[in-house]
Amino acid sequence: MKNFDPKYNDLPKTEIHIHLEGSIRTQTIIDVARQYRLPLPAYEVGELDRHVKVYDQMRDLHAVLEAFEIFQRSIASPEVVERIAWELFEDAARQNIKLFEVRFSPDWAFHGHSLDWDECLDGLLRAKSRAEAEFDMAIGYIAITSRSMGPESCVKTVDWAIRHREHIVGIDLADSERDFPLREFVPSVRKAQEAGLKVTIHTGEDTPASFVKETIELASPDRIGHGIHAIEDMQVVELLKERGITLEVNPWSNYLTNAVRTIEEHPLKRLFDLGVKVTINSDDPEVLETNLNNEYRIAHEVLGMSMDEIAACNRFAYEASFIPAEEKRRVWEKYFTRQ
Repeated sequence: MKNFDPKYNDLPKTEIHIHLEGSIRTQTIIDVARQYRLPLPAYEVGELDRHVKVYDQMRDLHAVLEAFEIFQRSIASPEVVERIAWELFEDAARQNIKLFEVRFSPDWAFHGHSLDWDECLDGLLRAKSRAEAEFDMAIGYIAITSRSMGPESCVKTVDWAIRHREHIVGIDLADSERDFPLREFVPSVRKAQEAGLKVTIHTGEDTPASFVKETIELASPDRIGHGIHAIEDMQVVELLKERGITLEVNPWSNYLTNAVRTIEEHPLKRLFDLGVKVTINSDDPEVLETNLNNEYRIAHEVLGMSMDEIAACNRFAYEASFIPAEEKRRVWEKYFTRQ
C-alpha cells in the first residue's frame, strides 16, 4: 500500500505519530540478523515480509502487536538504532515530510539486548542531526512508556526523559488500556508535565469514548494518540474541543487492527467536520506496509477529505507539535505557507 503518487508525494507534510520500532526496513532486519547471528524465519526480503508485515485486517490490536517480536530482536546495538533512525528519515524525506516527530519505547526497544539507553540516544541524535542538515527537516523525539512493562518502567522512562529533556520533547503512554489502568501511571505523567515535557497518550484506539474521557480528566494530555472512538459520545467530542486537544489519527492502522470495521467507516473526516483537531499519520509504516502518502490517499480518495482539509490537518499538527517553536516555525514558513 505504499504510495508515491506525485499528487501526494510532492506535498510538504507533517507527521507526529510514528513508532521507530515499527519502521524498520525488512532488508535491515536481515542485515542485522546476519551481523549479530540472530535467528530469523527467512533471510530473503519477500519471504521475511510474510512474517513481519500485516497486509490484512487482523482480529484485534493485540494480534498486530505480536508481529513486533522480530522487530524488537533486531534492535541489537546503538549502531543499529542509529541506522534504523537514519533510514526512517530517508524514507520520510522521500515523501517530503518536513516536520517529523518520532516516538520510541526505550525500555521495550533496548532491553532485549540490554542496551545502554544513553548510548542509543546518542545514536538517535547523530541520525537526527544528519537528517536535519541533509533533508532540511525539523525532528523531535518522544519517549514512550509501555503500560505492559508496569508502573516501575514508567517511572524509569519518565526520569530518563526528564534528564534528557534537551533532546526528548515529550512522553507517550502506550499499550493496552484495558489491561493496565491509567491511574497507575498518572503520578509519572504528572512528574513529566511538571518538568516541562509535553504529553501524549494512546487512548480510544480499541477502547470506547469513556476511556478518552477518563484520560483527559485524569492526565490532561496535550495530545491523544488515535482517540477515534471519541466519535461515539458527543460529550467527549465537545471535551476534546473545549480542551483544545489534538488527535493523532492513523487510518490504515485503525483498519488493520480492527479498530474500525471497514476503512470507509473511519471517522477521521467526521471528527474534522465536528471541529476536532485531527492529524494524519502512519503509526507503524513498515509493519503495516503503509506510508504517509497512502494515509493522505485514504483521507482524500476514500474518506472524502478535500486537499484544503488535509492542509488544515497539517496546520493542526504544526500547532500541536512538541518540537521547539523556533525550529518548527522555520520549516513551516519555508515549506507550508506557500501552499
